[in-house]
Amino acid sequence: MRTRLHRIKNSKVEQVKGNAEPAPAEYPFHPLTEGIVIGILVFFAIFITTYFIYYHTLNAQKGEIREGLLRTGSVLASFIDGDTHKKFISRDQEQSPLYEQALLPFKNTLHADSTIAFVYTLVLKNDKVYFVLDPTPSSDKNKDGIDDKSHIMQPYTEASKGAVRALKEHIKIAENEPYQDRWGSFMSAYIPFYDSNKQFVGVVGIDIRADNYYKRLAPIQRATIRAMVTAFFISFLISSAVWFMRNFSKIINQSRHKIYKEYLHLKGKD
Repeated sequence: MRTRLHRIKNSKVEQVKGNAEPAPAEYPFHPLTEGIVIGILVFFAIFITTYFIYYHTLNAQKGEIREGLLRTGSVLASFIDGDTHKKFISRDQEQSPLYEQALLPFKNTLHADSTIAFVYTLVLKNDKVYFVLDPTPSSDKNKDGIDDKSHIMQPYTEASKGAVRALKEHIKIAENEPYQDRWGSFMSAYIPFYDSNKQFVGVVGIDIRADNYYKRLAPIQRATIRAMVTAFFISFLISSAVWFMRNFSKIINQSRHKIYKEYLHLKGKD
């Protein structure tokens, strides 16, 4: 009696005797290729997941920094006397008791938060931006030839688009990225303040230095780099394990075929 057996390697049907032993299935093995492909897929999956976490964590931290600037600036703006502020029109007034009194909330803000580099007020006159209040002492600490202090009605020709927009639209704005001017590179926010009649007067500017900003983001970036390095080693280990197991299976399969051929050879002699 004859039966039909399917051989896996060639997918062909052959006739064998009913009492014959079926040949071992032959499977394709590519240990190195399989290991590399699986390693790449594992690394890619971890990379995408890590980048997703990094992207959203970084944006959340940036948002927190911007919100912190806006909160601090809003508190400061609430202490500014808009009616008094409108009286400051000349640099000569910087020696007056009224000017020193107006600077007290600014000095308190700087004293309360050491990360803040500058606080000041800006006004818009004839589409030009001017400084008014600034508690920074007149000096040149960084030896760059530029007075660290901005003076009453000093033109601010490098005003960012965010500052100009805040002045024109009377809205709160925090810059998305650090902005550079003659005093350096800063992350800034601008908050409007008003007089007793609720009429817009100007905006409070509040800055933190760019290096301080990047320093606060650095732990996230370092953690992401470590995660990527770890992902590489995990992928390498998985790839090596796949290569080893598939190579081992290939050897076992080859041994089965060798034994089977020897069996047929010996059976033929019988």
